[in-house]
Amino acid sequence: MSLLKIKNHLDRFLILYVIIAMIVGFFAGLHMDIKHHAHTFKILNMVVVISMIYPMMITLNISALGKASKSLKQIIIALIMGLVFAPLLVFGLNLLFHINPTLSLGLILATVVPCSSMAIAYTGLSDGNLELATIVVALSFTLAIITVPGWLKLFASSYHLSISAWLLIKTIIIVVFIPLLFGYITRIILLNKLGTQGFLDIKPLFPTISILGMFVIVVLIFMEKAKLVASKPSVVLISLVPLALYYIISLSALTFFNKALKLSYEDNMAVIFTSVGKNEGTAMAIAMAAGMGMMAIPPAVTPILQIPFLVGYLKFSNKIKKWWER
Repeated sequence: MSLLKIKNHLDRFLILYVIIAMIVGFFAGLHMDIKHHAHTFKILNMVVVISMIYPMMITLNISALGKASKSLKQIIIALIMGLVFAPLLVFGLNLLFHINPTLSLGLILATVVPCSSMAIAYTGLSDGNLELATIVVALSFTLAIITVPGWLKLFASSYHLSISAWLLIKTIIIVVFIPLLFGYITRIILLNKLGTQGFLDIKPLFPTISILGMFVIVVLIFMEKAKLVASKPSVVLISLVPLALYYIISLSALTFFNKALKLSYEDNMAVIFTSVGKNEGTAMAIAMAAGMGMMAIPPAVTPILQIPFLVGYLKFSNKIKKWWER
Protein backbone atom coordinates (compact mmCIF):
# COMPACT_ATOMS: atom_id res chain seq x y z
CA MET A 1 0.00 0.00 0.00
CA SER A 2 1.41 3.41 -1.02
CA LEU A 3 2.01 6.25 1.44
CA LEU A 4 -0.81 8.25 -0.13
CA LYS A 5 -3.27 5.36 0.23
CA ILE A 6 -2.33 4.92 3.90
CA LYS A 7 -2.77 8.66 4.52
CA ASN A 8 -6.13 8.71 2.71
CA HIS A 9 -7.27 5.65 4.68
CA LEU A 10 -6.37 7.30 8.01
CA ASP A 11 -8.08 10.55 6.94
CA ARG A 12 -11.21 8.69 5.90
CA PHE A 13 -11.54 6.67 9.11
CA LEU A 14 -10.03 9.27 11.47
CA ILE A 15 -13.13 9.52 13.69
CA LEU A 16 -13.33 5.72 14.04
CA TYR A 17 -9.66 5.44 15.00
CA VAL A 18 -9.92 8.33 17.49
CA ILE A 19 -12.88 6.59 19.18
CA ILE A 20 -10.94 3.29 19.26
CA ALA A 21 -7.92 5.11 20.75
CA MET A 22 -10.18 6.64 23.43
CA ILE A 23 -11.65 3.22 24.32
CA VAL A 24 -8.24 1.48 24.39
CA GLY A 25 -6.72 4.23 26.55
CA PHE A 26 -9.72 4.30 28.88
CA PHE A 27 -9.78 0.55 29.60
CA ALA A 28 -5.98 0.35 29.85
CA GLY A 29 -5.97 3.23 32.33
CA LEU A 30 -8.60 1.57 34.52
CA HIS A 31 -6.28 -1.42 35.06
CA MET A 32 -2.98 0.44 35.50
CA ASP A 33 -1.39 2.35 38.35
CA ILE A 34 -0.58 5.46 36.29
CA LYS A 35 0.88 7.38 39.24
CA HIS A 36 3.50 4.67 39.73
CA HIS A 37 4.69 5.22 36.12
CA ALA A 38 4.30 9.04 36.13
CA HIS A 39 7.93 9.76 35.13
CA THR A 40 7.80 7.26 32.25
CA PHE A 41 4.54 8.78 31.01
CA LYS A 42 6.03 12.28 31.14
CA ILE A 43 8.94 11.27 28.90
CA LEU A 44 6.68 9.25 26.60
CA ASN A 45 4.28 12.21 26.26
CA MET A 46 7.08 14.53 25.16
CA VAL A 47 8.52 12.03 22.67
CA VAL A 48 5.09 11.41 21.08
CA VAL A 49 4.28 15.15 21.03
CA ILE A 50 7.49 15.99 19.14
CA SER A 51 7.06 13.01 16.78
CA MET A 52 3.60 14.33 15.92
CA ILE A 53 4.29 18.06 15.55
CA TYR A 54 7.70 17.90 13.81
CA PRO A 55 6.52 16.01 10.65
CA MET A 56 3.58 18.42 10.39
CA MET A 57 6.00 21.36 10.22
CA ILE A 58 8.04 19.78 7.39
CA THR A 59 5.00 20.11 5.09
CA LEU A 60 4.48 23.79 5.99
CA ASN A 61 5.61 26.12 3.20
CA ILE A 62 6.85 29.16 5.16
CA SER A 63 8.26 30.76 2.00
CA ALA A 64 4.65 31.59 1.02
CA LEU A 65 4.67 34.28 3.73
CA GLY A 66 6.43 36.62 1.29
CA LYS A 67 3.25 36.79 -0.81
CA ALA A 68 1.03 37.78 2.15
CA SER A 69 0.60 41.40 1.05
CA LYS A 70 -1.53 40.31 -1.92
CA SER A 71 -4.38 39.09 0.30
CA LEU A 72 -4.04 41.30 3.39
CA LYS A 73 -7.79 41.71 4.02
CA GLN A 74 -8.46 37.98 3.78
CA ILE A 75 -5.49 37.15 6.03
CA ILE A 76 -6.65 39.61 8.71
CA ILE A 77 -10.20 38.16 8.62
CA ALA A 78 -8.91 34.57 8.94
CA LEU A 79 -6.52 35.40 11.80
CA ILE A 80 -9.08 37.45 13.76
CA MET A 81 -11.76 34.77 13.36
CA GLY A 82 -9.36 31.95 14.24
CA LEU A 83 -7.29 33.49 17.02
CA VAL A 84 -9.70 36.05 18.55
CA PHE A 85 -13.35 35.27 17.73
CA ALA A 86 -13.07 31.48 18.33
CA PRO A 87 -11.86 31.61 21.98
CA LEU A 88 -14.27 34.45 22.82
CA LEU A 89 -17.21 32.49 21.36
CA VAL A 90 -16.32 29.35 23.33
CA PHE A 91 -15.83 31.43 26.48
CA GLY A 92 -19.37 32.76 26.05
CA LEU A 93 -20.75 29.25 25.48
CA ASN A 94 -18.98 28.01 28.61
CA LEU A 95 -20.67 30.73 30.65
CA LEU A 96 -24.03 29.89 29.06
CA PHE A 97 -23.79 26.20 30.04
CA HIS A 98 -22.09 26.80 33.44
CA ILE A 99 -19.26 24.38 32.61
CA ASN A 100 -16.61 23.36 35.14
CA PRO A 101 -13.70 25.91 35.08
CA THR A 102 -10.95 23.38 34.31
CA LEU A 103 -13.03 21.80 31.54
CA SER A 104 -13.90 25.27 30.24
CA LEU A 105 -10.23 26.13 29.92
CA GLY A 106 -9.71 22.86 28.02
CA LEU A 107 -12.50 23.84 25.59
CA ILE A 108 -10.87 27.24 25.08
CA LEU A 109 -7.50 25.53 24.53
CA ALA A 110 -9.15 23.36 21.83
CA THR A 111 -10.19 26.49 19.90
CA VAL A 112 -7.40 28.98 20.67
CA VAL A 113 -4.69 26.88 18.97
CA PRO A 114 -3.68 27.61 15.35
CA CYS A 115 -5.47 26.05 12.41
CA SER A 116 -4.72 22.55 11.23
CA SER A 117 -2.42 21.98 8.27
CA MET A 118 -5.33 19.84 7.01
CA ALA A 119 -7.00 23.19 6.27
CA ILE A 120 -4.76 23.42 3.19
CA ALA A 121 -6.01 20.02 2.01
CA TYR A 122 -9.67 20.97 2.58
CA THR A 123 -9.09 24.24 0.71
CA GLY A 124 -7.55 22.42 -2.24
CA LEU A 125 -10.37 19.86 -2.40
CA SER A 126 -12.94 22.68 -2.53
CA ASP A 127 -11.04 24.56 -5.30
CA GLY A 128 -10.22 27.32 -2.81
CA ASN A 129 -7.23 29.69 -2.65
CA LEU A 130 -4.35 27.37 -1.68
CA GLU A 131 -1.76 30.14 -1.48
CA LEU A 132 -3.94 32.10 0.97
CA ALA A 133 -4.55 28.97 3.08
CA THR A 134 -0.80 28.26 3.26
CA ILE A 135 -0.05 31.82 4.36
CA VAL A 136 -2.71 31.74 7.10
CA VAL A 137 -1.51 28.35 8.41
CA ALA A 138 2.10 29.57 8.61
CA LEU A 139 1.12 32.87 10.27
CA SER A 140 -1.22 31.12 12.73
CA PHE A 141 1.53 28.81 13.96
CA THR A 142 3.92 31.76 14.32
CA LEU A 143 1.41 33.92 16.23
CA ALA A 144 0.43 30.97 18.46
CA ILE A 145 3.62 31.55 20.45
CA ILE A 146 1.99 34.78 21.73
CA THR A 147 -1.76 34.20 21.45
CA VAL A 148 -2.12 30.78 23.11
CA PRO A 149 -0.36 31.58 26.42
CA GLY A 150 -1.89 35.08 26.40
CA TRP A 151 -5.50 33.89 26.05
CA LEU A 152 -5.10 30.96 28.44
CA LYS A 153 -3.58 33.18 31.12
CA LEU A 154 -6.40 35.71 30.70
CA PHE A 155 -9.20 33.13 30.82
CA ALA A 156 -7.56 31.21 33.68
CA SER A 157 -7.65 34.33 35.84
CA SER A 158 -11.35 34.84 35.01
CA TYR A 159 -12.01 31.24 36.14
CA HIS A 160 -9.86 31.81 39.26
CA LEU A 161 -7.40 29.16 38.11
CA SER A 162 -3.64 29.50 38.46
CA ILE A 163 -1.58 28.90 35.32
CA SER A 164 2.06 29.88 34.88
CA ALA A 165 2.43 32.15 31.83
CA TRP A 166 6.09 31.12 31.57
CA LEU A 167 5.12 27.42 31.58
CA LEU A 168 2.73 28.07 28.68
CA ILE A 169 5.30 30.08 26.73
CA LYS A 170 7.95 27.40 27.35
CA THR A 171 5.52 24.69 26.24
CA ILE A 172 4.60 26.58 23.05
CA ILE A 173 8.29 27.05 22.25
CA ILE A 174 8.97 23.32 22.78
CA VAL A 175 5.96 21.92 20.91
CA VAL A 176 5.50 24.59 18.19
CA PHE A 177 8.50 26.86 17.63
CA ILE A 178 11.34 24.30 17.86
CA PRO A 179 9.56 21.74 15.60
CA LEU A 180 8.70 24.64 13.25
CA LEU A 181 12.38 25.62 13.02
CA PHE A 182 13.70 22.07 12.55
CA GLY A 183 10.81 21.24 10.22
CA TYR A 184 11.76 24.17 7.99
CA ILE A 185 15.45 23.10 7.98
CA THR A 186 14.45 19.49 7.18
CA ARG A 187 12.21 20.70 4.34
CA ILE A 188 15.09 22.63 2.75
CA ILE A 189 17.48 19.65 3.09
CA LEU A 190 14.96 17.23 1.55
CA LEU A 191 14.13 19.60 -1.33
CA ASN A 192 17.84 20.03 -2.09
CA LYS A 193 18.51 16.29 -1.89
CA LEU A 194 15.39 14.87 -3.54
CA GLY A 195 14.17 17.74 -5.68
CA THR A 196 10.59 19.00 -5.76
CA GLN A 197 9.11 15.81 -7.25
CA GLY A 198 11.02 13.57 -4.85
CA PHE A 199 9.79 15.63 -1.91
CA LEU A 200 6.21 15.43 -3.19
CA ASP A 201 6.54 11.63 -3.46
CA ILE A 202 7.40 11.26 0.23
CA LYS A 203 5.22 14.15 1.46
CA PRO A 204 2.26 11.88 2.46
CA LEU A 205 4.61 10.19 4.98
CA PHE A 206 4.73 13.27 7.24
CA PRO A 207 0.99 13.78 7.92
CA THR A 208 0.68 9.99 8.31
CA ILE A 209 3.25 10.05 11.14
CA SER A 210 1.46 13.04 12.69
CA ILE A 211 -1.93 11.27 12.58
CA LEU A 212 -0.45 8.11 14.14
CA GLY A 213 1.14 10.29 16.83
CA MET A 214 -2.24 11.87 17.50
CA PHE A 215 -3.80 8.44 18.06
CA VAL A 216 -1.07 7.61 20.58
CA ILE A 217 -1.63 10.91 22.40
CA VAL A 218 -5.38 10.21 22.62
CA VAL A 219 -4.57 6.78 24.12
CA LEU A 220 -2.19 8.37 26.65
CA ILE A 221 -4.69 11.10 27.62
CA PHE A 222 -7.46 8.62 28.32
CA MET A 223 -5.08 6.24 30.09
CA GLU A 224 -4.01 9.00 32.47
CA LYS A 225 -7.56 10.28 33.02
CA ALA A 226 -9.46 6.96 32.83
CA LYS A 227 -10.32 6.77 36.52
CA LEU A 228 -11.37 10.42 36.57
CA VAL A 229 -13.57 9.98 33.47
CA ALA A 230 -15.03 6.78 34.96
CA SER A 231 -16.08 8.71 38.05
CA LYS A 232 -17.47 11.56 35.87
CA PRO A 233 -18.64 10.08 32.53
CA SER A 234 -20.52 13.27 31.71
CA VAL A 235 -17.17 15.05 31.17
CA VAL A 236 -16.82 13.90 27.55
CA LEU A 237 -20.49 14.58 26.71
CA ILE A 238 -20.35 18.05 28.27
CA SER A 239 -17.32 18.85 26.10
CA LEU A 240 -19.17 17.99 22.89
CA VAL A 241 -22.09 20.43 23.34
CA PRO A 242 -20.15 23.76 23.26
CA LEU A 243 -17.87 22.38 20.55
CA ALA A 244 -20.85 21.46 18.34
CA LEU A 245 -22.32 24.95 18.79
CA TYR A 246 -18.91 26.49 18.05
CA TYR A 247 -18.76 24.77 14.64
CA ILE A 248 -22.40 25.54 13.75
CA ILE A 249 -22.12 29.23 14.67
CA SER A 250 -18.64 29.76 13.20
CA LEU A 251 -19.27 28.06 9.85
CA SER A 252 -22.62 29.75 9.23
CA ALA A 253 -21.72 33.23 10.55
CA LEU A 254 -18.36 33.39 8.78
CA THR A 255 -19.86 32.24 5.47
CA PHE A 256 -22.45 35.04 5.49
CA PHE A 257 -19.83 37.51 6.74
CA ASN A 258 -17.45 36.67 3.88
CA LYS A 259 -20.30 36.94 1.36
CA ALA A 260 -21.25 40.36 2.73
CA LEU A 261 -17.62 41.51 2.41
CA LYS A 262 -17.66 40.29 -1.22
CA LEU A 263 -14.75 37.91 -0.84
CA SER A 264 -14.34 35.54 -3.77
CA TYR A 265 -15.57 31.95 -3.37
CA GLU A 266 -11.93 30.74 -3.46
CA ASP A 267 -10.90 33.12 -0.67
CA ASN A 268 -13.98 32.22 1.38
CA MET A 269 -13.06 28.52 1.40
CA ALA A 270 -9.49 29.31 2.47
CA VAL A 271 -10.68 31.64 5.26
CA ILE A 272 -13.33 29.18 6.49
CA PHE A 273 -11.09 26.13 6.75
CA THR A 274 -8.09 27.99 8.25
CA SER A 275 -10.08 29.93 10.87
CA VAL A 276 -12.74 27.40 11.97
CA GLY A 277 -10.65 24.22 11.80
CA LYS A 278 -8.27 23.75 14.73
CA ASN A 279 -5.09 21.76 15.22
CA GLU A 280 -6.35 19.43 17.93
CA GLY A 281 -2.97 17.67 17.93
CA THR A 282 -1.23 20.89 18.98
CA ALA A 283 -3.87 21.52 21.67
CA MET A 284 -3.39 18.02 23.09
CA ALA A 285 0.39 18.44 22.91
CA ILE A 286 0.26 21.70 24.86
CA ALA A 287 -2.05 20.22 27.52
CA MET A 288 0.06 17.07 27.89
CA ALA A 289 3.44 18.83 27.86
CA ALA A 290 2.27 21.41 30.42
CA GLY A 291 0.67 18.73 32.63
CA MET A 292 -2.78 20.31 32.49
CA GLY A 293 -4.77 17.19 33.39
CA MET A 294 -8.50 17.53 32.68
CA MET A 295 -7.79 20.29 30.18
CA ALA A 296 -6.53 17.63 27.76
CA ILE A 297 -9.96 15.95 27.47
CA PRO A 298 -11.75 18.53 25.22
CA PRO A 299 -8.93 18.66 22.63
CA ALA A 300 -8.92 14.84 22.60
CA VAL A 301 -12.62 14.65 21.67
CA THR A 302 -12.49 17.58 19.20
CA PRO A 303 -11.84 15.35 16.10
CA ILE A 304 -15.16 13.55 16.75
CA LEU A 305 -16.96 16.78 15.78
CA GLN A 306 -14.44 18.79 13.78
CA ILE A 307 -14.02 16.25 10.99
CA PRO A 308 -17.77 15.74 10.25
CA PHE A 309 -18.43 19.49 10.30
CA LEU A 310 -15.52 20.42 8.01
CA VAL A 311 -16.08 17.47 5.67
CA GLY A 312 -19.79 18.38 5.60
CA TYR A 313 -18.90 21.95 4.60
CA LEU A 314 -16.61 20.51 1.93
CA LYS A 315 -19.46 18.32 0.61
CA PHE A 316 -21.63 21.44 0.26
CA SER A 317 -18.88 23.37 -1.56
CA ASN A 318 -20.56 23.04 -4.98
CA LYS A 319 -23.83 24.47 -3.63
CA ILE A 320 -21.92 27.23 -1.82
CA LYS A 321 -20.12 28.05 -5.07
CA LYS A 322 -23.42 28.32 -6.98
CA TRP A 323 -24.86 30.55 -4.24
CA TRP A 324 -21.70 32.69 -4.37
CA GLU A 325 -22.00 33.17 -8.13
CA ARG A 326 -25.63 34.15 -7.98
